[in-house]
Amino acid sequence: MATMLTNHMCFLITSLLLFAFPTANAIPKRDVENLCRETTDFSFCLTYLESDPRIAAARDLHDVLLIAITLSKIQVDDATTHIGTVSGKYSGPNGKRRIGVCRRNYGIASARFQTAWELALKKSYWEMEKQAKIGTNAVVDCENGWRRGGPIQKSPLTLYNTNVSKLSGIIFLLFQKLK
Repeated sequence: MATMLTNHMCFLITSLLLFAFPTANAIPKRDVENLCRETTDFSFCLTYLESDPRIAAARDLHDVLLIAITLSKIQVDDATTHIGTVSGKYSGPNGKRRIGVCRRNYGIASARFQTAWELALKKSYWEMEKQAKIGTNAVVDCENGWRRGGPIQKSPLTLYNTNVSKLSGIIFLLFQKLK
C-alpha cells in the first residue's frame, strides 16, 4: 500500500510540475522521436513516452527524464504486485527462493527509482544515475535468478524486467545528454 501511495505521489507531482506550464513551451514531438531513435528499441521508447499524457507538457529533456523514471517506478511497483499474485504457484524450494530474491530485489529497485526521481528533480544527475543503475541491476538480478541454482525456470516477471531494462536505457541516454 505504501509503495502504491509513493508511486501515485511521484506520478502526481510529476504531472503537476509538467502541467503547470503551457504546452506551447513543450518539447517538440520530433525531439522525442529523435531521442527514441538513439535507443535500442525505437518502438518501445516511442510507445511508452508518447502514450504518457505528461509528455505533451514536457518542456525539455529534464522533464522527459522525470517521466522515464516515473514509468520505471510504475513498472517496478506493478511487478511487485504481480509477485504477490504469482508467488503461490512456486511452492518448491527453487521457486520460493527465486520469488524471494525477486521480492527483495524489486523492493530495492522501488526505493532506488524513487530516490533517482527525487535526485533528478534536483538535477543531481550523477547521483540519479547511480541510483537508477542500482535499481536496474536489482531487476536484472531477479531475471537472472531464474537460470541459476537449480533447473532453469521461466521467470513470471520477464515482461516487467524487460520493460524496466528498456526504460533504464532511456534514462541513461537522457543522463548522457543532461550531465
